[in-house]
Amino acid sequence: MVIDENILMMIIWLSLLIIAIIAELATTALVSVWFCIGAALALAVTFIPGMPWWGEVIVFLGSSIIALLALRPLANRMLQRNMTKSNIDGIIGKKGKVTKTITDLDAGEVKIQGVYWTAIPVTGVESIQEDAIVEVVSVEGNKLFVKEIEK
Repeated sequence: MVIDENILMMIIWLSLLIIAIIAELATTALVSVWFCIGAALALAVTFIPGMPWWGEVIVFLGSSIIALLALRPLANRMLQRNMTKSNIDGIIGKKGKVTKTITDLDAGEVKIQGVYWTAIPVTGVESIQEDAIVEVVSVEGNKLFVKEIEK
């Protein structure tokens, strides 16, 4: 049985489209959406009578590269607009209650959103007493640097 070249190219582009979609769904970053666009356009071009296989390849490569160059910067800006570096960075600026006195010599403890954290006072502060309200200034490792906001 001989398969028509046009049918073979349809099978190739459809397979590539499905693989690219699966790869895109399996990742959290935009990895293969550009190839999805290219494969879909190349598949559409197979329906043009007399289109050679190398023309379809050019359409695939060209549209994939154009989609990558045109849409990647826009997609990166849209995806990173409201993102923080990590979930721990989201705690900066939050307020908490001191549960163990914090001194410049010994780390204390702060409760923020029901979680207990090791806390260190910001530079220049000698101590922060228990039950004081503090604000997280920065995070280093698993320690919070805090400053007292109420006396």
